[in-house]
Amino acid sequence: MFKAFSGICTVVALISGCAVTEKAAPSSPPVPAPGLGAALLPAPAGMRVAYGPESGPYGTLRATGAGPAAMRRSSSCATTPALDAAAPEVRLAPAAVVAYSSDAGSVTQALVELPTAFPAELPGRCASYRAVVDGQRVTYTTRQIELPPLGDRSRAYVTAVSGGGQRLEVGSVAVMRGRVVMSLLVVAREVKEAGLAEQSRKAYERLERATRTPR
Repeated sequence: MFKAFSGICTVVALISGCAVTEKAAPSSPPVPAPGLGAALLPAPAGMRVAYGPESGPYGTLRATGAGPAAMRRSSSCATTPALDAAAPEVRLAPAAVVAYSSDAGSVTQALVELPTAFPAELPGRCASYRAVVDGQRVTYTTRQIELPPLGDRSRAYVTAVSGGGQRLEVGSVAVMRGRVVMSLLVVAREVKEAGLAEQSRKAYERLERATRTPR
């Protein structure tokens, strides 16, 4: 199921996790971003590495190269708003990405140093829409959910994706800590809010430990 939906999930990930346009002034002191790879979540129980870990300037990562092509094959909702990898401040931003998978689903985490931006809210017109992805008609329905707050700012969504007689859900969480934005994506047949909150907490605690400023 998840292999067949790989292209669909790429687009969902871009919509939910990588749209960064809303300006934000972090409330906590600047957090050092060097070594973002060390702040990535280790493999959850029962999962294996599917991609990465990969670290470097955002614009050079293989994941960011595949993203724009996937967005162009989808809908305008997949490109507005979007993180512009061609912009110097984005292209050169330190970043790290890793993805894990199992027969039950996948977990993908991205960390990007973006001191003045936070993922914008999904436009109302994109709460429910249809798109053609790799020749397959797909329906996306997204709702914002309330999870326990993390970091300086946080936001979470669950997107139901259906097409070709298949259905899955993608939970997406964005958290800002200082100048680092964390994006976490959980794909499963059904995303439980409690499970998404727990996975987000673990990922954030790892980031917090790795980026804590020495006293």
